[in-house]
This record gives sequence, structure tokens and C-alpha cells, in this order.
Amino acid sequence: MFAETEWTPEGVKAFADRFGSLGGDVASLIQIQPDVHRPSYLSQREPRRKWADEIATMRAAVRLWEYARHDDAEGLSGLGLRWRGETGIEINPGPEAARDEPGLPHTWIASTHLGDDVLARFVPGDLVSPALHHVQRTVNDKMERRASPRLLWTEGRSQLGMRLVPGSLIGALWLQFARAIERDNEFRQCAECGIWFELSPQTARSHKQFCSNACRTKAYRKRQAEAARLHAEGQSIEDIAGALESEPDTVRGWIARKLGSGDPPQSGAG
Repeated sequence: MFAETEWTPEGVKAFADRFGSLGGDVASLIQIQPDVHRPSYLSQREPRRKWADEIATMRAAVRLWEYARHDDAEGLSGLGLRWRGETGIEINPGPEAARDEPGLPHTWIASTHLGDDVLARFVPGDLVSPALHHVQRTVNDKMERRASPRLLWTEGRSQLGMRLVPGSLIGALWLQFARAIERDNEFRQCAECGIWFELSPQTARSHKQFCSNACRTKAYRKRQAEAARLHAEGQSIEDIAGALESEPDTVRGWIARKLGSGDPPQSGAG
């Protein structure tokens, strides 16, 4: 998931290598002069600072949304969301959090000094509604000019339908987040490959741990191999089962298949 990407050079490169450049307004045109004997030309570059700002903004929005959708006022408070008396609502994570979240300075969600009626929409002390308001405003701002409605043919070209189409990867990422909010979806990190995948009643079981059958199979084979390794080191079936969070009979079967033996090892055998 983009929000969990590290904004270090290594983290940015790993994401870009896998999914491509963010594009859109993240990219900047710069003039390249190879040397005095060749003409200059324009090239696109995406400064890491812009990547960091996008990652940090989405990370904060995702965290606010996750706490707000579960009515977790304590979690929202931990992110720095608070009322300043009756004069305003702010996000002020403090100096340590500010260093860890580039591009996210102190932010007012609503305040009397802003000259609008936003503050009056909230009940004093409530953190959930202001958090959702801030997420809504952030997502709308980030999708501005990055995703546009298009009249496109449906599959089979049977009829025309309205679609919201991103113009770049960064637009697609924010559109994906907006749709996740709309559908109240959750995301989980694959226990094998680490990729984030959508988890919702329509798309996956609530206990699903892997993004694909391939990852589930790979993880299963790793557990079998680990069981055989621990058995070869002299650990008991019960200890192995406990370490791998499995049942002793299952572990016996794994070891027997790994060793090519028809007789499963006995409990306590080394």
C-alpha cells in the first residue's frame, strides 16, 4: 500500500520499480545539458520530497479514516487531533511526529479565525466527525485535476457508461483510497509477499491472510520445510506444532511427506 511506503531513497525506488512513476503534478520538467557538444533537452523528474509529501499525506489520511470508522477517539487523539477550547479543531502531532511525517505541519480542521461555518457543524469534544471531514477534504483536494469523468464504452461495447478515470498513478492511488472509503473496505498485508490487498465481504474472507493462491501455497511449503528442519534438529512434534501454530498430527504428516516415509514420526521423537 502506498501509504506504508518508506520515503527513503530505497523505499521510493522499490515502489517505483514495481509500480512505476507517480506522474501527474508530482513530475517536474527540468532541462538537461549532457555536455557542451550536445543540445539540451527537457526531461521529467519526480523529486523525492514530492513523493514524501504524497506518502505522508495519504498515510495521515488513512490513519485518520481507520480510527474514525471505528469511533476510536483515543486513537485520533494519539494522532494529535484535538479541540482548542471552543475556538477550533487542530491536528498537532508535536515536534517528534512532525519530523517523522514530512509535508504535514500543524493543520487546522476548523477554527473561528478561518472565517467559515465549518466549526459549527461539530459537537464540542467530538473527534470522529472532524476527522472524517478532514479526510474528505484531503482526498477531494488530492483528486482535483488528477481524475476526471469520462464517457466510455462498457465491455463488449454494448453501451456507453460514465467512469471516473485517473490521469496518472498518483491519481489512481487517491481514487482507490476514495473508493475504499465509499465501500468501507479494509486492507491487509499479505503474510507471504507483503503486498497489501483489499479485504471486504464482497472480495475476500475476513480471515484471509494471503493475497493469492500462489502466496498461500508458498507459505504452506515453507511451513512444511521448517517443520522438517526443526525435526532434524531434534525438536519434538509438540514443540514444532507450537512454534508453527499447527496441530501435532498435521506436523507429523508434513515431516513424513518431506522424508518420503510412510510411517509418521511419533510424539516426542527426535
